[in-house]
Amino acid sequence: MYVMSLKDSYGRYVTQARISLNSSSTCNYSCNFCHKEGIEESESGIITSKEIERVVTILSNFGINKIKLTGGEPMLRRDIAEIVERISSIGLKEISLTTNGTNLVKYARDLKSRGLNRVNISLHTLNDKTFKTITGVDKLNQTIKAIEASIDANLIPVKINTTLLRGINNDELDDLIEFSRGLGGGKTNILQIIELVYTHQDYFTKYHFPLNSIEDYLKRNCFTSTESTMRRRPKYELSNGVTVEIVKPMHNSLFCNGCDRLRITYDGKFKPCLLRSDNTFDFLTPMRNGADDSRIIEIFKKSIAIREPFFKANDNETSTFGTIYSHECTHI
Repeated sequence: MYVMSLKDSYGRYVTQARISLNSSSTCNYSCNFCHKEGIEESESGIITSKEIERVVTILSNFGINKIKLTGGEPMLRRDIAEIVERISSIGLKEISLTTNGTNLVKYARDLKSRGLNRVNISLHTLNDKTFKTITGVDKLNQTIKAIEASIDANLIPVKINTTLLRGINNDELDDLIEFSRGLGGGKTNILQIIELVYTHQDYFTKYHFPLNSIEDYLKRNCFTSTESTMRRRPKYELSNGVTVEIVKPMHNSLFCNGCDRLRITYDGKFKPCLLRSDNTFDFLTPMRNGADDSRIIEIFKKSIAIREPFFKANDNETSTFGTIYSHECTHI
């Protein structure tokens, strides 16, 4: 079946959806930088596996072909395997999962067999004390085992998500690169270095660590680098076989200009932009009140119509979507 992706008034096609499976308040970690997916707590019920299947089926008819399951912590959902299996039956290009590693040692192979393609696992440090400072729990070893289990289950490339915080873990890049290399480097995993996203001013001012120095380091040690305009994430291939991806969303109009993702909250709302809190569209209430697919489509289209970059691009920053840019590596 031929489908046409929808695009917003800024010319950005929407091809991915990120679905929160539960509230950040129910997460078993308490990461001190958590932005809670930009979602306020709600008294509405959590979206069910059947409702997820229905809304994803509807969206797939409009070019949404990649789904990322997230939370809170998605692996706390008792029906996580059913959710993956239901979505997989739709025939999408990719289903991925972002997690802190909970229960992956036990369920990685089962999720793979049900249709999960890959995982993102948060690992912000390799130091036990620092891990507990950041996450509030003492589970570094569990997280490492979850990464290893995911690789063994062929949920690759496993993306190792590391948010850098000034004065806490910003000096661990070499250790994380060596950890990635020991797991097989770019053949099995990608080390994803993430800039801290704004939560509140005092915290952001104290812990925000610009990634410019990290990129300079990577340029000196890589042999090739690319960047896709749709994602605006430079990817560096290092001489030791490790792949490092940089995610810089803050005050980055090029990042916003290439956003192709819609968010779906755990309580059934379309959310066009993570950084805004005034832009949700409730589809779950109408769905539970008997709305047919045409009504859900109408709500979906309205959410796309109001999408706009949070950080606007200047005229000299615009470029053609889909282009691949090379970054000069100075390593010889």
